[in-house]
Amino acid sequence: MEHTHAALLRLVGELEQRSVARLPPERELAERLGTSRTTVRKAMDLLERDGVIRRLKGRAGGAYLTSVAPASPSPESARSVCQSRRLLRSLNTVKGVPQMLHEQGFRDGTKVISARMATPSESAARVLGDGPAVSLLRLRFADGDTLSLEQMYLNGSLCGRVLGAPLNSVYETLRNKLGISVCMADESIELATLGSSAGALLGQPEGTAVLKLERIGYDQEARPVEYSVDLFRADRTRLNVRTSSLVSASLT
Repeated sequence: MEHTHAALLRLVGELEQRSVARLPPERELAERLGTSRTTVRKAMDLLERDGVIRRLKGRAGGAYLTSVAPASPSPESARSVCQSRRLLRSLNTVKGVPQMLHEQGFRDGTKVISARMATPSESAARVLGDGPAVSLLRLRFADGDTLSLEQMYLNGSLCGRVLGAPLNSVYETLRNKLGISVCMADESIELATLGSSAGALLGQPEGTAVLKLERIGYDQEARPVEYSVDLFRADRTRLNVRTSSLVSASLT
């Protein structure tokens, strides 16, 4: 045990020089030193008694050198998973994806997977009513790579004629062909994971994390005309929101 204790002290000195705070696990130390885990544990007990290490339990547990300060857990040190340019998805304005892509210098693309009149989903029916709705399933591209998968429902009685027009930018078509402007939206965002079919369309493995945006769009008369669910690739999308605490005060 004395040999193991001395070897661990030498390892502690090496780690201190490299500013490494955590000792390897007991099993790895036992293999390195050619001894049993019981012997390693007893030697670690002596190091802890002498204040050389401290032991922590739990998922982040282990043996840590008391002479080396742990790295600062600054959120700024978190690394982005994105390896390419991301679309900045603003939550401050109501814009279609093609417009956002154009404004940020991306080459946009849309693949219409299905476009038809259909019975809306339960969630869409709560917004648009039980009547037939325009159902659009579209895959979006940015610079030739997949960006998002969108299921959109539109009020059938107001927007049914959109099916006879180009469907790359539905907002533009609604405005120019039908005189309907989607000018206000309620959106909720959460983290979700891809199923196998959505993953196949986006070219991502099943279980990949995505940003799920649920949107209700209102026209210029405050009528709900749109219910959509978008799955944005988290590695290609960055959300932006502007807030203000300014409060107008009345003079008396």
